[in-house]
Amino acid sequence: MAMNTGTKLMLGLGAIGIVVGILVMVLGAGSIGDADNWRPTDDVYLENSQGETVGFIHIEKGNGTAVAVFVTSDVRCDEFTLEIQRVGPLGDDAYWKADACVDLDGRSLPSGYVDDPEGWLHLGDIVNLEDGVEYTITTSHDVVLVGWEDIEGVIGDFLGGLLAICGGPTFLCCGLFFLVIGGIMAVTSGGTKTQTQIEITPSVEVDSENNELEDGYDKDDKKWYDDDSS
Repeated sequence: MAMNTGTKLMLGLGAIGIVVGILVMVLGAGSIGDADNWRPTDDVYLENSQGETVGFIHIEKGNGTAVAVFVTSDVRCDEFTLEIQRVGPLGDDAYWKADACVDLDGRSLPSGYVDDPEGWLHLGDIVNLEDGVEYTITTSHDVVLVGWEDIEGVIGDFLGGLLAICGGPTFLCCGLFFLVIGGIMAVTSGGTKTQTQIEITPSVEVDSENNELEDGYDKDDKKWYDDDSS
């Protein structure tokens, strides 16, 4: 039974919708997984050891004008200190912008600890950094600095994955809907019926020798209904 164009279109759209929905959900889950597994050591801008002073020249491209400061989760927020100084030509000074500390079951944590990477704490940011300018920092504990553009990329991947996971079921539902409609159309349309015509041609047997009809009548005999006088 042949399917018409509308039925094929519905079934095709349904199949595409289901495939796209599954693919989007898989990719979205992968993006969320990558973001969830991210650690500051994956995108290190600068590292410094406890009590030491380290110098660096800020590169704005790929990092922005601010860098995030991370420490391991065993560091108390209220015991951490950081000093930054500008080296070279005068200009606007960069400064340390610390998160507020909160007490939780005897632990001092930064106020935004809930969404920090596992095993790490984001204690604040060094802001107002200028491209090509040299700075020195001194920290009370081991730190890892990460450019904020890298962090925004991780956040973007997470949000994109979340959106994909939410949008995937929409494609699946649309795909199933079109498949159901296409199935109904395939069942009810009945396809295109082909009509066969048989032509029957009447035949008359003729005696080839006597040129007479098989029933004994001469084909040249004139019948009463052939009388021209009527």
